[in-house]
Amino acid sequence: MVSGNRPGGLYGYSILWAGQILSVSAARMVNFGFGVWLFLRTHSALDLSLMTGAAFLATMLCSPFAGAAIDRLPRRLTIAVGDAGTVVVLGTLLVLFHFHGVHGWELFLANTLIGVLVAFEVPAYSATISLMVAKEDLSRANAMRTIADSVQNVVAPTLGAIALQCLGIDVVVLIAVLAGAVAAGTVFLVRIPQPDRTAARATGWWHSAILGFRYIAARPGLVGLQSTFFVVSMLSVMGWQVLTPMVLLRSGNSELAAGLVQTVGAVGGVVGGIVMLLRPPPVRPVRSVLLAVLAYYSLGRIVLGLGDGIFWWAASWFCSWVCMPFLRGNLDAIWQVKVDPAMQGRVFGARQVVDNLALPLALLIVGPLADNVLEPGMQPGGALLAVFGSLIPGGPGGGMALVFFATGVLGVVVGLCGFFVKVVRDVDTDLPDHDALPDLIASGSRA
Repeated sequence: MVSGNRPGGLYGYSILWAGQILSVSAARMVNFGFGVWLFLRTHSALDLSLMTGAAFLATMLCSPFAGAAIDRLPRRLTIAVGDAGTVVVLGTLLVLFHFHGVHGWELFLANTLIGVLVAFEVPAYSATISLMVAKEDLSRANAMRTIADSVQNVVAPTLGAIALQCLGIDVVVLIAVLAGAVAAGTVFLVRIPQPDRTAARATGWWHSAILGFRYIAARPGLVGLQSTFFVVSMLSVMGWQVLTPMVLLRSGNSELAAGLVQTVGAVGGVVGGIVMLLRPPPVRPVRSVLLAVLAYYSLGRIVLGLGDGIFWWAASWFCSWVCMPFLRGNLDAIWQVKVDPAMQGRVFGARQVVDNLALPLALLIVGPLADNVLEPGMQPGGALLAVFGSLIPGGPGGGMALVFFATGVLGVVVGLCGFFVKVVRDVDTDLPDHDALPDLIASGSRA
């Protein structure tokens, strides 16, 4: 499918995807570099948390309005704004680094602005995939996105550390600026079809910002799907948060062990994405997603909690990452098939708000719980060790291992509930595709 000399379809999306791999890997490098640079100057973990939290909060607050803009404006423009805006922000920092250095508040401001731009980028890319790619290729296209995420987790921290050590923070920022410019340029190399923007333009900004939430709330299948995977995300974040400290505590503070487990896991994400690309799309994507949830929590959480040694930790983390393309790729494909393309910016913006809420809630729960209850309880003589000691070795890191075991069991329960709750299990058949009932969908988008 071409328009003039611009390719479309899965091939055209592959060009966008290649630019995105370059961009997100460089962004991860510079994010790593900013964190190291700031910590070495302030020696404050609180400053690091505040910088990350500022970007996160900006993304969450701006997502509904970003979704409204995505549906009002040409998709090409909304994607380019995100990439080009990041180039401008990082380019400004590069100039400051070169002439008089950067102060902490300037780094905070830059990170917050990048958080605003992320509010545009993620929903815009998701909404664009469904316009460019045939329905039967959506799962593959979304799997390619998970490969991009995995690649950056494999290469970015290592390359970022080397570049920071050998070349300096200003060169790391320059690399990210150039990568962002390339990613922005790929947007203009491909054909991106446009949905009907008439209804979106006729709606006020405030009303348009909440319309994505209303669209989801009016469809029980989407509510069930979003609620289920909000819990899945929250349980998953709890594991992500305690992985590194658990491995460090149980390996004698071996940074090599912690890094190896993380790297092996990210390689698993690449492997899972490639396998998904080679497989035909599932007949019942919801059931494929729920099976991926069961595998993710049984192999990637329960086994990790029970395992004692770097082999088990790395193998379990590898399995969890292998499952991610099957989970996220098919889940995103369901939303792309079911939601009217003219509404996808607003709906995906609303999804981004709900998904992002899982992060602070999980951190508020797991941090105090692990430090004040689970870790003390899994030490010799602790009450929890008497109950779980036959399954999970006690001592340093034992409470965090219990986090993995407990969240794994809960995740398996959530996955099984998805099979037994009809509104979730059958959403892919009971809820019409957006192109199946055009008149009904169009009227729904104006609600």
